[in-house]
Amino acid sequence: MRAIFPTDDAGPVLGPTELASWYAYPARPWVRANMVSSVDGAVTVDGRARGLSGDADRRLFGLLRALADVVLVGAGTARVEGYGPALARPEYAALRTAAGQPPAPRIAVVTSSADLDPASTLFADAAPPTLVLTCASAPPERRAELGDVADVRVVGDEHVDLAAAVAALVDTGLSRVLTEGGPHLLGALAEAGLVDELAVSISPVVAGGAAGRIITGPAMSPSPMRLISLLEQDDFLFARYVRADRVDDLVAPSAGSRT
Repeated sequence: MRAIFPTDDAGPVLGPTELASWYAYPARPWVRANMVSSVDGAVTVDGRARGLSGDADRRLFGLLRALADVVLVGAGTARVEGYGPALARPEYAALRTAAGQPPAPRIAVVTSSADLDPASTLFADAAPPTLVLTCASAPPERRAELGDVADVRVVGDEHVDLAAAVAALVDTGLSRVLTEGGPHLLGALAEAGLVDELAVSISPVVAGGAAGRIITGPAMSPSPMRLISLLEQDDFLFARYVRADRVDDLVAPSAGSRT
């Protein structure tokens, strides 16, 4: 990938080690969101985000997962995108070992209804088990069924309390959180003030249609963000924004040549 910002030369090329340094988590609990969008703002093609992806985007996707302790996702996105347990990636094995992390991040699914199939790939061969973050109003029988194949946490009464959910992850030792949405979950996290960082992949396509935005939900007060870095590869742009009041918690990428 080629750095566009910050840089003081023609744009250094970043390899895996440099990228890992640029996207390193700070030494505090941190929620990073990673979403992909077309140039005209669509988040899906034919109902799925995969239609917007490409080799460069998938490589960064793999790196961001490799840096995280846990991948937080909404139940709808998990179903539509066919989520399974996160895979161990050999190219990042040394990175995770050095950080004291297991071979792959855990998956945590947010669902107020507990409407998930216990036989789905989401739970098959997941070790440690997939986390299910639900609420007390979810049908007890569904929670019991999921409890046989997953680590079920009740965080909230009528709805999932996202602040309590993130706190539960941190208490479990999963402080480096990566959320991949979908837009409804990301909107709720943003409304609750829980998104510290937004990594947006801008796909070089125009999609049109009625696809939604990366955030869906009620209008909220604008949250100022600061651009930390901008990378380019294969006409994709990879922007990294951090909340203005969180910038001091993060070591920003430095300008200069990298190979």
